[in-house]
Formats: sequence, C-alpha cells, structure tokens
Amino acid sequence: MGQKWLRNLVGGLRLSTVLLAGIAMVVVVLSCSVNVQNAGSKFTPYSGAEFAEESEDFPAPYEATPMPVVNAMLKMGSVGQNDFLIDLGSGDGRIVIAAAKKFGARGFGVDLNEKLVELSKQYAREEGVVDRTAFYVQDLFMTDISKADVVTMYLLQEANLELRPKVLKDLRPGTRVVSHAFHLGDWRPDDTVLVGNVLWGEHVIYLWIVPAKVSGKWQWRISMPGGEQTFSLEVEQHFQDIAGVATNEKGKWRLFDTTLRGDQISFSLVSEADDRMIRQDYEGRVKSNVIEGTVTLSGGVKEARFQWRTARTETRDEMWK
Repeated sequence: MGQKWLRNLVGGLRLSTVLLAGIAMVVVVLSCSVNVQNAGSKFTPYSGAEFAEESEDFPAPYEATPMPVVNAMLKMGSVGQNDFLIDLGSGDGRIVIAAAKKFGARGFGVDLNEKLVELSKQYAREEGVVDRTAFYVQDLFMTDISKADVVTMYLLQEANLELRPKVLKDLRPGTRVVSHAFHLGDWRPDDTVLVGNVLWGEHVIYLWIVPAKVSGKWQWRISMPGGEQTFSLEVEQHFQDIAGVATNEKGKWRLFDTTLRGDQISFSLVSEADDRMIRQDYEGRVKSNVIEGTVTLSGGVKEARFQWRTARTETRDEMWK
C-alpha cells in the first residue's frame, strides 16, 4: 500500500512537471511572438516614453499617437507626394516619417523636447526618409508654417486656440489642418472622424480647410435680359461660412447655396430682369481682392453660362486679427 501510494505520488509529480513545462513553453512562445511582432516597429505606444517627463510643461505634453490614428490623420489630410507637411509638436516624429514613407510627402516637425527631436532624426535615418524629413528643436508658435500644404497637430485645447490666429494668417487658402483630439473653438471643422477600437480606445480627428478672406464689399456688372446690370454685394464671413445681400437698381437679393472651400467660392441669387426673375449661379476662385469664374443664368431665360469677374471695394478682416 505504501509503495503504491509512493508510485502515484511520483507519477503525479512527473505529470505536474510536464504540464508546468508545457505552460512555460507556451508563455515563452507567446512572449517571443510579441517580441518578434514589435521588433520591426519603432512606433509603439511606448516609443519615446522615457523622455515624456521633460515635455510635461510644454504646450504639447508628449503622448504617442497610435499608428492607426496617424494613418487616419494623413488620409484625412489627403496627403500626397507633392505635399509639404508640418507637424507641430512632433514627438518621436511618427507623423512626418509616415507621411514621407507611405505617401511620398516632404516635411518637418518641431518640438521643444531635444531628446525626442534626436530620436525623430534617428528614426528618419533608420526608415530611409532622411532626405524628405527634418526635425527641429523649436517653439511651434514661432515656426514659419507658410509653406505647408498640410499642418498636423496633437496639442492641448488652449494651445490650439492660441495657435488659431497664426493658422488663419500664415497659411494659404486651401491648406489642410488636421488635429488629433482637440478642436479650434467656434471655427467649424470641415470634417470630423472617430477612429478607435477596444485595444487603443476612441480618438476624434478634425479637419479644417483654411478659407480665403471674402468679407467686405464687392461689385460687378453682368449682362442680363434687358441690358447690363451692376451688383453690389456685402459679404459677412465666419471662417468658411458666408452670407450676404446683393443690391442693384431692382432691389435687394439675399445669397443662398453659399460655399467657401479654400479659395473656391460659389453662391446663388435670384433677381429681377426684364420683368422676369432670373436665377444666377456663381462659381469662382478668390485671388486676393478679385474673384474670377463663371455665372450660369437660368429660370426665366434659356440657360446660359459665361465668364464673370468681381472686385472687392472694401475689406473687413476682423476674424484674422
């Protein structure tokens, strides 16, 4: 009885050892799989984390953006090989490097954290995009952003609002601005996307298209049934949202179907000519104090489309100050 009990005990111990060894093997295999999976990926959630403490008092405390969010930001900004991208608060450089490597764009990033800037330069060398990227230790509020086709940022709300006047003043109409997590106050985004999953949470991304300045008074003449007419138009502008009333000798006519996207503008009005109500659909491009484009007449006449040009006679730039 004693010998049988001893044999069972030894057998049980052997089985336990085998099971433990198997479990250990599984753990090792899983661990190796994780290491292998992450070995070729520099931009993990922990990239540059050892330098994060030095960024705590900056306008952009360092927190790595998940790569799926980076990719969504670049896609939202329609980044292409002819674009120049500037990343404000660039951290470990992942947005600029991804833009160069995946989309063929050029660009640079700025950050006040010297160690993160050095890390970005190292990653750019390792990813083979050093010829299309640059990184600087620089205050984002003092950075020249005028050459950008796309500006990206992951800052705090206060920094975004402080940066907004610079964005409107320094960037060309049509420049795309993409922000992760934080918005630009009462400047309505042109698009908003929610990206996320159970692993890295939900992230909101905003897109703005910098609008041309069109507020003020405009004047033009066009051929209408019964002869030429002169129109005066006063435009009110709240970023890309515009409204206005056109005036001629026949009366006052409110604009409708207004659109302003970068320097592309369109609006419609209906006014009287030759005892008929004529619809006019204007499309054009803003070039400083001139808008050139086409106008289509329809409604009370046979549809006709011809060139159109208007000049601004008075400018109001309150929103850009």
